[in-house]
Amino acid sequence: MSMTVYDGVAAIAPAHDGFILDLWGVIHDGRQLYPGAVDCLTRLRETGRRIVFLTNAPRRASRVIEQLDRFGVDRGLYDGVVSSGETARDAAAAMLAAGEIGRRVLHLGPPRDAGLLDDLPFVDVDDAAGADLVLNTGFDDEDPRLEPLMPALEAAAARGLPMICANPDMVIVRIDGSRFPCAGVMAEAYERLGGKVISFGKPYASVYERCLTILDLPRERVAAVGDGPHTDIQGATGFGIPGYFIAGGIMAEKLGLAHGDLPDADRAERVCAEEGFMPTAMLPAFVWTR
Repeated sequence: MSMTVYDGVAAIAPAHDGFILDLWGVIHDGRQLYPGAVDCLTRLRETGRRIVFLTNAPRRASRVIEQLDRFGVDRGLYDGVVSSGETARDAAAAMLAAGEIGRRVLHLGPPRDAGLLDDLPFVDVDDAAGADLVLNTGFDDEDPRLEPLMPALEAAAARGLPMICANPDMVIVRIDGSRFPCAGVMAEAYERLGGKVISFGKPYASVYERCLTILDLPRERVAAVGDGPHTDIQGATGFGIPGYFIAGGIMAEKLGLAHGDLPDADRAERVCAEEGFMPTAMLPAFVWTR
């Protein structure tokens, strides 16, 4: 039996009272909103649906909300935001209080994410020799390569430093099809060196529990939408809720699609089997209907 493909969110909305929505790849591409996304949010709200954005962004939820403000996404269109960065921050504070990690932090990531642990009793250091742990928030926009970071990773692994990964994603895709590596790539390299990685965000159950608390709905009335096969979809289905896959995101090239194209059901079935994930159904994009 081939994959179920719907032409828009209108086809699935009647079955669900609440939605957990990915941001990057569903609502925007980091630079601009996807066509039809705000209209779709508006229609869901007009029909009484509750909405939480769940993002593997390595920053605080308040900063994610500020970005949505800049994009023109009205705060009345959603009920809350849960970010992997906020979850990592809370967990780091708890681990420090319990004596499970030390205070001295080597941050590997873009400068914009350097403040993730601000106002907590951590101290920034410049190299692995003086660190107790590594905070991984991803790659610098100006140089998204792993190679320049390998000396620091090797030094940290040699000292047995734990790494907190604030974004398990491997890649994001922009609306023009360009791809950019995420913190998950660095975490994977650290594990290959023998390093210990503690990751936060999708697909882990703790972030979905936070979303349910905000939605204040029974699990059986909630669904998730995202474009990450091994984060959004496996996270949702592993948590016991439907996971609807946006075909025009991370997997668009493999599916032979431009953003917004309707996927071929048989090809979609084959790609899912090859990649090892199974969504509840596929959508071309986060649009009400095509």
